[in-house]
Amino acid sequence: MNEGMEQPPVRSAWNRVTAVLRFEPGIFNEIAQDNKATGQALVVFAVAVLLSSLWTLPLVPIAWLFGFLGLALMTGLFMLLARMFAGGPPPEGAADPDGLREDRRDDMPPYSGWLRAILFASAPVAFGVVPLVGTLIGAIFSLILEIFAIRELSGISTGAAVMVWIIAILVPGILLVVGIMVFGFSLLAVFGLNEFLN
Repeated sequence: MNEGMEQPPVRSAWNRVTAVLRFEPGIFNEIAQDNKATGQALVVFAVAVLLSSLWTLPLVPIAWLFGFLGLALMTGLFMLLARMFAGGPPPEGAADPDGLREDRRDDMPPYSGWLRAILFASAPVAFGVVPLVGTLIGAIFSLILEIFAIRELSGISTGAAVMVWIIAILVPGILLVVGIMVFGFSLLAVFGLNEFLN
């Protein structure tokens, strides 16, 4: 962290969660800048998954592992795509009469900051303690918070943040479908059943 950079205020995890749930402006930037908030973010994620998985308690360790790995992957995609949407400075000679367009990519936090923010955005998953309705509400609320975090951390518009989220969700889905298809076709070939394809 730069010496001249303003240090984020020190808040408890509970205060940060309530600020996140209220869409407090600047909260995701605060979390991203505070390297000491990593422990808080992990606790928030762990408690949210535990509460949402109370009905299937033996599966909690699996939910923690796969949930964290999924969020870590999605965070990387969010960050990379947001950098593309943030763009760079206007090309030489392009119309920018006010000089307001600048390269926002340099102001974005590193991956660890993004991960902390996205882990905090997973807090509404805890609403899954109420079966079905709570799970649905928590998933939608968490999705909205992720878009809010993307917008705030990258400085892009809400529409661009929605596009980043959609593309980031589609990429792994498409890769998974392609992987399943390739695996399926290779299994058919291994067992000599590829004549079914003709």
